[in-house]
Amino acid sequence: MTKRSGTLSMRLALAGAIAGCATPPVMAQSDTSDESGPFAAAPARDPDIAVQEEFDAARRADTVKAWELFIARHPDHRLAKEAQQELRRLTGQ
Repeated sequence: MTKRSGTLSMRLALAGAIAGCATPPVMAQSDTSDESGPFAAAPARDPDIAVQEEFDAARRADTVKAWELFIARHPDHRLAKEAQQELRRLTGQ
C-alpha cells in the first residue's frame, strides 16, 4: 500500500465513523437552554463605535465628498455638527 492510498483509507474510515454518529459531539453538548453554548450569538456591536469609525475615516480622507457622505448618513448624530464644521472649513464657508 502506498502512502497516498493509506491516507485515502484513513479519510474514508474517518468519514464512515463520523457518518455513524447520531449527532456530532458539539451538537450533543448544546442541549442547554442558556446562551453560552457553542452556537451563542455574539453580542451586538455598539452602533456609536461604527459611527465613530466612519467619522475617523472621513477625517483621514478630509475631502468634501467624505464629509458630505458622513453628514448624509448620520445627520442626527452628535458628530454631524463637527462634520459640518469640517465641511465648512474645506469649502471656505
